[in-house]
Amino acid sequence: MTTHGTATPQQLTRFRAAVEEIAQEIGSDPGWGAGSALERAADLPEVRAVLDRLPDGTQGALARIEREVRAFRPSPRANASTPATLAKILLLQQIDVLWWSSVAPFADDGAVTGSPELVSLAALRRQGRLAFGFRMGATGFPARLRNYAVRRWDPAREPRSSGLSHPVARPAVVGLLNEMATRFAAAAPEWRRGLWVNCIVRSVADQERLRELGYSAFLPSAHCIGWAADVEMTWLRGHGVAAPLQEILIGYRDAGVLNVIDEGQAWHVCLNPAVVSRYEDAAPADTAAVGG
Repeated sequence: MTTHGTATPQQLTRFRAAVEEIAQEIGSDPGWGAGSALERAADLPEVRAVLDRLPDGTQGALARIEREVRAFRPSPRANASTPATLAKILLLQQIDVLWWSSVAPFADDGAVTGSPELVSLAALRRQGRLAFGFRMGATGFPARLRNYAVRRWDPAREPRSSGLSHPVARPAVVGLLNEMATRFAAAAPEWRRGLWVNCIVRSVADQERLRELGYSAFLPSAHCIGWAADVEMTWLRGHGVAAPLQEILIGYRDAGVLNVIDEGQAWHVCLNPAVVSRYEDAAPADTAAVGG
């Protein structure tokens, strides 16, 4: 059964609490217990209040998640360290799906670079209009050599991440990340290196390539429509400044602005469509679209 309309903030709060209990149940079973726990989840009204609204409904969503959890193998490239943490991540990602399933994803690199809905982060950075940091994914030898040098001789300078697949974003996401970075700077004035973003836009083809390499890259994904970002945490934790940012992100979540998921090295955030116009207004003005 599929229920129309979006979930209320109260329903999302109850859903998140139910997800915590499901993850704990899976984690407490040495045989992983994913199947039985997810089967029982289908009968929980707190879960159905969200998953019934997805295109494939509660049964379809839980079947997808169960397949992923049963196939889980520990990997240094994976976001999750256990089947329980993977189940939690995947269940919470269904809020992204709830909000954005009607938007068609970017199929490949051409769809990203040709989109009139995305703006260039490189151009904004050159203009001094970004409050957050990022690195492009290294595809050539000079970039790889540069990243190796940083890791070898100044490992605390930047996070150990693969970098952005595409240096582009939706204007509203830029507005959100700039606001987030400003709040973080005020909450952690002793920290001079700011907010760091590991991922914003990926295409479906990007996700599939990363999945083949063993990364946690699932579909559907809000990254493939440009409405999500992954914010670095492990690096900040190593410098003792992660807590202020975590508090800020939880505040956004509780205010209904974001879906927030702890994915280990990074925290995944997805913008609620109900507040997009607010952050479009906050975005840097007069920015040319990459596909314009």
